[in-house]
Amino acid sequence: MRHRFALPALATLSLLLPSIVQATEVGLVRAPSADAFKAALCHVDRSGGQIFVVPLSVFEDGGSIDCDGSVYSMRIAEPADDPGHVVLNIDPPSDLADGFDCDAKADIGLAEVALNCLPANAEAADHRKQ
Repeated sequence: MRHRFALPALATLSLLLPSIVQATEVGLVRAPSADAFKAALCHVDRSGGQIFVVPLSVFEDGGSIDCDGSVYSMRIAEPADDPGHVVLNIDPPSDLADGFDCDAKADIGLAEVALNCLPANAEAADHRKQ
């Protein structure tokens, strides 16, 4: 009796899934070095979300990325309440409305991390910058 409901539910889910996936499409960019990441961040299409896979070492010194005078600031922190992990942020330049705001969390021992990036003008209105 339980299986009679599973098939219609599965059919409904299969109809909805393509629209959900299409609504959340993002680009994926693998940048194996700091220079490759800078080039990708500065030149990738900013009309939607992007995921950048980069070496964790890109964040070792914090710092910034200058894209033709528009400067992204980079932050890395190990939260006191979550030892062994780091929180990574890239804040968009103030002069670039669609500049990426990127966030990630990773284990300290990882070689690479995936940064989730959204154009700053596409974020939730209540998202506070530091």
